[in-house]
Amino acid sequence: MKDAYRGDFNVGVAIGDGVVSGKDTCARQVVLSQFDSISPENTLKPEVLHPKPGVYDFSKGDAYVDFGRAHGMFVVGHTLLWHIQTPAWMFTDAQGTSLDADAQLARLRDYIQRIAGHYAGRVQGWDVANEVIDEYGGYRESPWLKNVGDGDRLLREAFQAAARHAPQTELYYNDFDTYKPDKRAGIVRLVKMLQAAGLRIDGVGMQGHWGLDRPSIAEIEQTIDTFSALGVKVMITELDIDVLPQPAQTEGMPADQRLALPTDAVARRKLDPYPDGLPDDMQRRLAQRYADLFALFHRKRAAISRVTFWGVQDGGSWKNDYPVQGRSNYPLLFDRQCMPKPALDAVLRVPTQHTP
Repeated sequence: MKDAYRGDFNVGVAIGDGVVSGKDTCARQVVLSQFDSISPENTLKPEVLHPKPGVYDFSKGDAYVDFGRAHGMFVVGHTLLWHIQTPAWMFTDAQGTSLDADAQLARLRDYIQRIAGHYAGRVQGWDVANEVIDEYGGYRESPWLKNVGDGDRLLREAFQAAARHAPQTELYYNDFDTYKPDKRAGIVRLVKMLQAAGLRIDGVGMQGHWGLDRPSIAEIEQTIDTFSALGVKVMITELDIDVLPQPAQTEGMPADQRLALPTDAVARRKLDPYPDGLPDDMQRRLAQRYADLFALFHRKRAAISRVTFWGVQDGGSWKNDYPVQGRSNYPLLFDRQCMPKPALDAVLRVPTQHTP
């Protein structure tokens, strides 16, 4: 893929410690042969880097960055400001009382200084903020927002600190459901607010946790055009295509919550219809969906700087456990044995089938 789209955009993948260490040999081989950019699944999140007050652990993060640099990849950092996978102690004082705005922002600035500063010059892009806009276009209720009380101030502080301590690194905002009009409008307002404050924001990441039929190509295209018009790079991030039914009650469920599979065999089969493998007709649907998406990305390549898959092979995808635990999902281009699926061929054919 990296060769097929060379000169168009980077093709990236999120990786875990097994790829970096070499323990996951088949996934590592796929990463090295197919991708020219990497993102960390969990390695550069606060709970890993800063698990306790006064304690920083850069061991896994350094190994991840060194792996990418050794193989000439575009290395992405993910993420500095998020409401999930951030230790609870970061929002309280020694007595367990919630921090006031000034103390919370001081803690944010200190964290970004330590992390972004540590990786300055070694990470090419940072997701400075992740998922801070809610479905209605306002700021998401989170411990960060609760303590600071002003979302604009929170985001200005985050991007200002990142720019100061990683001056050569691209700075991004990253979110899901960006195709929804209200949320998209909220992100546009956020970007314009940062720009009006004279702060640097280099790109917006559109998380691609999508399905076989949703969102539509037209909705994705409109969002790409809207963000590109802001004068920032557009990235498709966290791309995977869910092939399983989504229960209505899981719509919008936070990423740190899950439903259990029912014990009743009939109900279980409805939610987990392909435990023994993806049927040929579904393989064809998945391949067509990826072909349609990459045809759009290729056509919009002047605006898109990177397309990143969230995971290497189906067995390692988070979609096996979200929003329902223990299902067999097939959202990526490589199967559980790291063998290419028909969807990979569909993606590779796109540049040869479309005119420059």
